[in-house]
Amino acid sequence: MAHAHPTEFSRDANRRVIWTLALAAIATGLTVAAFLGDDPCMQWMQAHQSRTASLLASKLSRFGDWPEFMLYGSVVLAIAWTRRACRLAHLIFCMMLASTLAGATANSIRLLSGRTRPSEREIRSGWYGLWYGKTFLLRKNKFHSFPSGHTASAFAFFGTAAWAHRRWGWLALSLAGAIAWSRLYLNAHHLSDVVVALIIGLLLAFVVWRRAGPPLRRWVDRWCGHRNRP
Repeated sequence: MAHAHPTEFSRDANRRVIWTLALAAIATGLTVAAFLGDDPCMQWMQAHQSRTASLLASKLSRFGDWPEFMLYGSVVLAIAWTRRACRLAHLIFCMMLASTLAGATANSIRLLSGRTRPSEREIRSGWYGLWYGKTFLLRKNKFHSFPSGHTASAFAFFGTAAWAHRRWGWLALSLAGAIAWSRLYLNAHHLSDVVVALIIGLLLAFVVWRRAGPPLRRWVDRWCGHRNRP
């Protein structure tokens, strides 16, 4: 049996380190740029409002959140179950798991960050943590801007499909991008809220597909009644 030379492992490890550092630098740069672009983005969105676009944004936000993703996923999963479509069932399981983890992560952060929404006019814009004066903010939605739960859930859900099928992945990500745009257009989030949520979603989509995907595939194969992959 042939064994890989130690230098091959070293090269692979070095590549992973380089890619990790490069992606971390890109994510950091995007985050910094997004914070700098918060005000210009908000001003541009407010200057280009239209009734049609507002209606579209409202629909995207209404039907583009975690509960709806779970509903869509459950319907497709039921179809996959009846047709014994193992690959489809595996993909949907991963999409639902990634969306759940990303949504939970984003919501945990925003419940603690206390950042005011851009639409809030009565309170000075800022980060207030869990308290605003003597008011406990854990259940105060107007202080839950950072990061965007809609965006994190959407990019994790559709991002998993993109990682699984690179050729048409951009189509899936365009749906997530439309949902992210809707949150900005409705003045529900700052640009930085959306960009950080996008990073969270794509990162967790990658982790779920690469790490949880293989064991989930084996479980789905047994669940579908097949011992081996097609």
